[in-house]
Amino acid sequence: MKKLLLILSLAAGQAINAWAQFAPVNDAGLAWGHLHLYPKDRNKEVLAWISMGGSLGFNLSSNTPVVFPGLLILINEASVSSSKTGGVPLGSEGSMIDHVTFKARDLASSTRRWRGFVTWWLPLRSAESGNAGLQGNWGLDVKPGSRPDQAWITTPGGVKIEVIEDKSLKVPLAFEAVHYYVVQSDLPKIQEYYSKMFGARPVAGETNTLYMPGGKLVFHVTATPPAPTFGRTLEHIGFNADTADALKKFTANVTVKGAKFYRPPRNSAFGQTALLDGFGTFIEVNKGQRGYYDLGLIEPNTYLVNESGITEQQARDKGLIH
Repeated sequence: MKKLLLILSLAAGQAINAWAQFAPVNDAGLAWGHLHLYPKDRNKEVLAWISMGGSLGFNLSSNTPVVFPGLLILINEASVSSSKTGGVPLGSEGSMIDHVTFKARDLASSTRRWRGFVTWWLPLRSAESGNAGLQGNWGLDVKPGSRPDQAWITTPGGVKIEVIEDKSLKVPLAFEAVHYYVVQSDLPKIQEYYSKMFGARPVAGETNTLYMPGGKLVFHVTATPPAPTFGRTLEHIGFNADTADALKKFTANVTVKGAKFYRPPRNSAFGQTALLDGFGTFIEVNKGQRGYYDLGLIEPNTYLVNESGITEQQARDKGLIH
């Protein structure tokens, strides 16, 4: 309870700003939606993302939502995802989704805040712990990049984040891209897949880069086959379809295109069509996730059935709600 109160107190007064929205959808009816995390320490991971500048969204599911401009971070318990690794998820580095990129308006100011501070009034940790004192940044590891406008952040759960300064940015921090690593023979195949299934489009002047409304997918070649994202803190990505009808249409379209599903499509709560990309991860497409930012944006037919597959009237008939 104390941890929950601490999270809520940090979020108090952090109104979810008008800029914290998904981009308009593309021709496939999709925009960037979310990154789904399953860290070892859920509360610490939430606090770390909030300290980076995220805000708590409306809590509409079992996940803790942290919202940024153009992207929702959904954070859940590690045991949901990492049972194959003994309940301890691995970081993103070395997996197919190696890291993500955000842009910062003022990198120097941001990194000063993210590094935190050592408190003299709290007990120091032992030297063996690898940390001389208690850091006031909830476990964010901040390192300089190879150039002045770049920094690297690692969250407590091991999500690797590149931060690039963009002084023209209208907000302090915004999502920019997800970076995939594949072997050379898979490079054209994976780009074709994301274009065919999700309507991602090439970016002029940027090699091996595709655009989805709200951000990019950047593809890199690696000599070593990357590990799947399953069992990692950053387990998968997600796109958003605004309505139940849009999700239904998308699912029908990709079925005709020969999509392979991670699990059968379902229309419960936020709905879900999860596709296996065939390279080492899966992609969820959910409906109506704008509601995490603003309850007024929940589309009326988003909640046709709940996670158990029953309608609101059926729930009332069963006495589950009044």
